[in-house]
Amino acid sequence: MELTRTSTLRIIRYAGIGIVALIIIAYAIWRSLNYARGPQIEVIEPANGASISASTVVIHGRALRVNSLYLNGNSVSVDQQGNFKEILIVFPGLNILTLSAGDQFGRKTEKELQIVGATQ
Repeated sequence: MELTRTSTLRIIRYAGIGIVALIIIAYAIWRSLNYARGPQIEVIEPANGASISASTVVIHGRALRVNSLYLNGNSVSVDQQGNFKEILIVFPGLNILTLSAGDQFGRKTEKELQIVGATQ
């Protein structure tokens, strides 16, 4: 079969449509992966099991793909990048901090952090 100008243009058009469709599908899959992963909580400081000598501690971290974030049942504000910072009182002995988050699809995650307050 001999390729004519019309058949060559038709092949190029179909190939272009196929490439554009493939790019759209790949982009849709890439964007939906974040929603499929669910909420995630990352505590930057303090480290789990840290010993705190001060009477207060700053809990600093990042919450990804969340609609709501709670620290020991109290709401925590999160900026647009997912960063949060909260100041808590540290009692002598073991302090257990529970961070819980939920996303727009009703999925939840929880992270427990244990810090030790210095006895005075």
